[in-house]
Amino acid sequence: MEAKSKSLTAERDEMMGSLKTCTSQKTALSTERDSLKRTNSAIEEKSKRLTSEKEDLSRRLNSCTSQKTALTAERDSLKRTNTDTQEKLTRLQSEFTKQRAELHSNTLQLTALRRERDELQTKLTVFERYSKQSWTYFSGSFYYISTTKKSWRDSQYDCWGKGADLVIIDNKEENAFVRKFQKKLWIGLSDRLREGSWIWQDGTPLRTSFWYPGEPNNFRGTEEDCAETKYYDYENSWNDVECTNANFWMCEKKTGV
Repeated sequence: MEAKSKSLTAERDEMMGSLKTCTSQKTALSTERDSLKRTNSAIEEKSKRLTSEKEDLSRRLNSCTSQKTALTAERDSLKRTNTDTQEKLTRLQSEFTKQRAELHSNTLQLTALRRERDELQTKLTVFERYSKQSWTYFSGSFYYISTTKKSWRDSQYDCWGKGADLVIIDNKEENAFVRKFQKKLWIGLSDRLREGSWIWQDGTPLRTSFWYPGEPNNFRGTEEDCAETKYYDYENSWNDVECTNANFWMCEKKTGV
């Protein structure tokens, strides 16, 4: 009986050990289960959050894609518009350059026309002033013919008083102009300073002359030191005569107009 009791006791103790082990394992499993539940809950929560984020990202991606498509279309439209605008700008710049050149040209022409107008107005004013004073215009000079007679010297003084000189004849055209008035006229030529050296009263030497044949000659030994237009029917119309003689005279005022 005692042996059986020991055996039962041993069996009991073994079963108690197994129970403890089972209880311990049960506790560990419960703990592990609870941990796994918590982990699973966390995973599910994270999965829900990620799913929500994914859906939000999908919506944002779709919106971004739509915006990108719209922006691409707008960009392409703007590119076409920009190309058209650039071409228009190029044309406008070309037209502007052309118009600016035309404006510059027109401005220069206007300035030239104004200058020409002012010059013509100045000439007209000069013409009117001298015409009222019985001056006649020819080839850049005004000419005045006296209505009285004076000596060569007094005639010269009269011209100086008018801001002019006794006429200086430079060429055959001017000589023909003087002759057409058909008067014996003092001209601004003399050899009073040196016999035989004929000079104009402005100091220039005589280069082109229109002496009548045989002139100058100091006729009959007189001092004919001043020149006149005498034989006005001929191209060579000049004659030398005494400076104290009384003659009509012609004044010349160079104007450059």
